[in-house]
Amino acid sequence: MSTPSPQTVRHLALERCFEFAVPCVPIGSFHGILPMEPGAVLHDGAGHAQVLHFAPRRWLIPAPAEPLYRELAERDRSGDGALVDVEGKWQWLRLEGPQAIRILESSANLAGLLFKRSCAAGVLFDCPMVLARDGEKFDCWMMSSYAQTLLQAIGRLSGLS
Repeated sequence: MSTPSPQTVRHLALERCFEFAVPCVPIGSFHGILPMEPGAVLHDGAGHAQVLHFAPRRWLIPAPAEPLYRELAERDRSGDGALVDVEGKWQWLRLEGPQAIRILESSANLAGLLFKRSCAAGVLFDCPMVLARDGEKFDCWMMSSYAQTLLQAIGRLSGLS
């Protein structure tokens, strides 16, 4: 079994991050703004995940484009949802290349977790995370308090320091 290269696992900068929740309002009023299907992901023009529907009536919004941020902030002000700045709560990890699936499947049932979904909340090496798949590339937003543990587990598995 080959050891993945350091490019297989990258810890990326996450400058702004928000979560948006819609507790009481019909979510249909957000059609065209937020992805409605559970596990759906809205990508920006460069192909980066911008909005992830990771739990019922909850979306993770890493590094939102300004128009999206303004729209959700207005919905927050009007009481139609709650836009919460979660800077520091999440850290972003990208896994790509042929070893990414092997690394992820050593801790999670990837097919089950992402069954008919582009993203899902789950646990990887006992660490809470939101995982999104884009072809052979996976973006993982892990809770910051677990980041070191998750990176160490991946390092032990893959032989990376």
